[in-house]
Amino acid sequence: MTTRKHAASTRRKISLAQKGRKNSMYGRHQSGPARRRISAATRGRKNPMFGRSHSAETRQLISRIMRQKAALKRKSRGKPA
Repeated sequence: MTTRKHAASTRRKISLAQKGRKNSMYGRHQSGPARRRISAATRGRKNPMFGRSHSAETRQLISRIMRQKAALKRKSRGKPA
């Protein structure tokens, strides 16, 4: 059995329909008990990255992106890079 996939245009419409004030969680925060349940549900073996590690290539990519983000943040604050 194959799974039907939404067209790119449809995915865009769905995305836009859930942004900002139209999102049911807009302006809200998870309650303490909900946060604890989510935390417990992704600990240890239940975490998708459990027992794995990023490749050297992926670590370099993450590092480069984080440096770019930090530079943009400093620039927006008016501090020298």
